[in-house]
Amino acid sequence: MLFYNCIKFPLFKDPTSTVLISKDGDLLSARIADDGQWRFPESDSIPKKFELAIKCFEDEYFEYHFGVNPISILRAIKQNLSEKKIVSGASTLTMQTIRLSRKNKSRTISEKIKEIILSIRLEFSKEKKEIMLLYASNAPFGGNVVGLDAAAWRYYNRSSFKLSWGEITALAVLPNAPSLIYPGKNQQLLLEKRNRLLNKLYRKGIIDKNTCELAKIENLPNYPHPLPQTTSHLTNRLIKDGRKGKVTVVSIDKNIQEKMNLIISNNHDNLKHNDIHNASILIIDVENQNVVAYVGNSNCPLEDSGSKVDMITSPRSTGSTLKPILFSSLLDNGTILPNSLVNDIPTQILSFTPQNFYRTYDGVVSASNALVRSLNIPSVILLNKFGQKRFYDKLKKLNIYSLKNNAKHYGLSLILGGSEITMWELGKVYLGMARSLKDYKKNNYMYDASNYNTLDIINKKKEKKVMQKESQFSASSIWHTFDILTELNRPISEGDWEQFSSSSKIAWKTGTSFGHRDAWSIGITPEYIVIVWVGNSDGEGRMGLTGTKIAAPIMFDAFNKLPRTSWFETPYNNMIDLSVCNESGDLASRYCVNTSEQLMPESCKKAQICKYHKILHLDSTLSYRVNSSCYNVKDMKLKSWFTLSPMCSYYHRKVNPFYKKIPDFHLNCQKIKQDNMQIIYPKNNAKLFLPIGLDGKRSNLIISLAHNNTKSSVYWHLDGMYIGETSGYHKKKIDVKPGNHNLTIIDDNGEEEKINFYIIEN
Repeated sequence: MLFYNCIKFPLFKDPTSTVLISKDGDLLSARIADDGQWRFPESDSIPKKFELAIKCFEDEYFEYHFGVNPISILRAIKQNLSEKKIVSGASTLTMQTIRLSRKNKSRTISEKIKEIILSIRLEFSKEKKEIMLLYASNAPFGGNVVGLDAAAWRYYNRSSFKLSWGEITALAVLPNAPSLIYPGKNQQLLLEKRNRLLNKLYRKGIIDKNTCELAKIENLPNYPHPLPQTTSHLTNRLIKDGRKGKVTVVSIDKNIQEKMNLIISNNHDNLKHNDIHNASILIIDVENQNVVAYVGNSNCPLEDSGSKVDMITSPRSTGSTLKPILFSSLLDNGTILPNSLVNDIPTQILSFTPQNFYRTYDGVVSASNALVRSLNIPSVILLNKFGQKRFYDKLKKLNIYSLKNNAKHYGLSLILGGSEITMWELGKVYLGMARSLKDYKKNNYMYDASNYNTLDIINKKKEKKVMQKESQFSASSIWHTFDILTELNRPISEGDWEQFSSSSKIAWKTGTSFGHRDAWSIGITPEYIVIVWVGNSDGEGRMGLTGTKIAAPIMFDAFNKLPRTSWFETPYNNMIDLSVCNESGDLASRYCVNTSEQLMPESCKKAQICKYHKILHLDSTLSYRVNSSCYNVKDMKLKSWFTLSPMCSYYHRKVNPFYKKIPDFHLNCQKIKQDNMQIIYPKNNAKLFLPIGLDGKRSNLIISLAHNNTKSSVYWHLDGMYIGETSGYHKKKIDVKPGNHNLTIIDDNGEEEKINFYIIEN
């Protein structure tokens, strides 16, 4: 019993290197073990070449002995007695394995006896294959290189399974005297030992003469190669996740990864001149739901550049990256149709006053155009319409865990980058959307329940699908969203969007955070999700750092390095024909004259009916509005007219020359209030702060008014006192003191508008 218990497993407790292997078996990255050795974790197999070579060189009878070779021991005893010192150990591979596990203790007779006993016990405990693996994984190969796998990569920069006979035999002779002979030290002796082994392999018939001679002329390595660091940030992530000292096979495609590393490196060389130091790319394989490229950051040599931060897992301001998610949500619950009009005017909702990026207004704009142009004001209005808390809860259901605060904390700024998100979380959401649409027909018009919570980087066995009728978004709402995001011909106001082109159809969206701190670009196809982030990890903003100018070119460059992609199949089974007003984009009313049948998500059948078209009573020339008080009813003409509120009309006609405002009333007609004017700024009950200038005086308040009749005059009254008149262009600068005030404006038709506002004390 004592004999059987005299050996303890595991034999080797040394720390091992952290190793990442690609899906194709290539070494991606490795981290040295804690003791400073390149020692890979024990492999489950070794090349047949090495097994044959090491047995031929070290232990020809390995397969036949029980841990000890008696003949070799007797020969060694004879030699040692003859020389009166230890010149031969007669160690088998099993005995060498034991000696390695005992940290090469002094070669005494007593130690030798212990090795013999432990070797026999090891042979009883393990199969020959297991003993060979133990030896190959822990044998020294010179310097700080331990184990065959580490040696193959350090000396030949490739896997041991890809080594030639000349290379494998050069490694096989190293453990015999690792401190004396290794690449870069005693090269001639190494060459001689290798060639002797090759000759022996030839004599035994293991290799033929031609193989032997060709192997002899192969060059020896002169120095160790640095191990690849292709996925350094991913390695750090896996170490934090408990994979330290392990071999991890990940889903990374080495070829794609190296291309993305080069893209980031090349762009960093350009961006650093503007003090932009960090950039990252995440590429997701939609079909397999895993990551094929993971570039956590640019490789900047500056210590304070933040290049060690993994930006894929670091929460950053979302910019406009959540807008497509809101758009899909609105379609999915029937709040809007894709081209429903949304106000784009100066807007204040409670204390929040959003602004468009270029500080311009369209009056009204279609929801799809607002998404394409990433307009902020329409997005805020749509979020308010959908429900900010409702959207927040939606994001939580989509597993966006970076939202640490409650919905009230973020408010309506949530859609403009007022919250933070990681590239990983964003990737999961868009992966879920892409898979929901991609597999809708294949899954017999059902959805995979795991679509929005599965994104892998470690190759795992896929769980059985759980199918359901509903998902976070319907296939049709996703299709409409993605289809809109393929429109690459952007308006001039959006900069250089039109310069980007690709042979493949791509849905894409950019984002820019407040203060130009984060630049995003996301591209979606049925095959890949590509997410790019550019900025500084410390949050320092830089002028010109926008998703359009900086992140988008990188994203398209990435797509150009990927295999050609396809496009999503239209989910006709998830759509219905609806009559749509072509001018308002809403469901057609009986007053809409320009309509069409369009395929829409089924949920859109409960969307609002067009409210913009009204029946007007006009004179016979269709030039003036009339009523029965001034015009013969028989001579009136009825006409459907596209109408906007005064404020929307005021801005819309500036950018749309084809917009026809409502005709004025005929001069003979009764003057009745028609809601022809609207105060633009300030809003009713607004609290305003007027800064004090360098001269010590408080700034004036500038009041703006929109009026449908450009020729009208209006009369201004502040706190009951007349303060002036304006004509055509209605803006009034007033000197106003802190406190409550009321403003009354009356036009020359007697129509009036009233508001109250409060000036905050400085």
